[in-house]
Amino acid sequence: MRELLAEAVRLVVGVERKSETLYRRGAMAMEDRHRSFFQRLAEEQSRRIEALLRQLPEAEATVHEPGVSLSCLAAISERGTTPGNHLHQAMLDKRFSIDLYATFCRCFKEPSLCRLFETALVGARREFRVITAEYLKGGCRSDAAATSRPQRRSHQRGELPNRAPNRHSQLFFAMQDSGRPSRIG
Repeated sequence: MRELLAEAVRLVVGVERKSETLYRRGAMAMEDRHRSFFQRLAEEQSRRIEALLRQLPEAEATVHEPGVSLSCLAAISERGTTPGNHLHQAMLDKRFSIDLYATFCRCFKEPSLCRLFETALVGARREFRVITAEYLKGGCRSDAAATSRPQRRSHQRGELPNRAPNRHSQLFFAMQDSGRPSRIG
């Protein structure tokens, strides 16, 4: 069971690291108001990741990669996207995290796994509320067209990477054996 819990922690850390990378990329590409917002989100995310890594044994915690370097982020953020796009992408990323953690909370009956995913779910919901508030404050309105007609909705979720657990891992098999059919595979 310890291996399953360690793998669940690694999965949550991986999802949260990708969010942190997205926030740091947004901080490097934004104007001052949004830069401080994304920097604050990235710092909170790194503190949350450190707290999660403390749950892993020492040998596994040191093996885990520390994140993305600033020079790599600078090269990525040179593309020049608008503030609304970064905020929108952050909202999509957090919405995906909420869905993933909620699915894992429903799938597992083990109290330690449920506690881990419920903690991650609470943090993701809190971040989603903060990002949504910033998005609605006007961060997305600066690049909107000045037309009275609303934008057409696209039924695509954006650039969300596939973050399903490895099909050969203990976490994937435990999800399959939980009695609930999986939507992953």
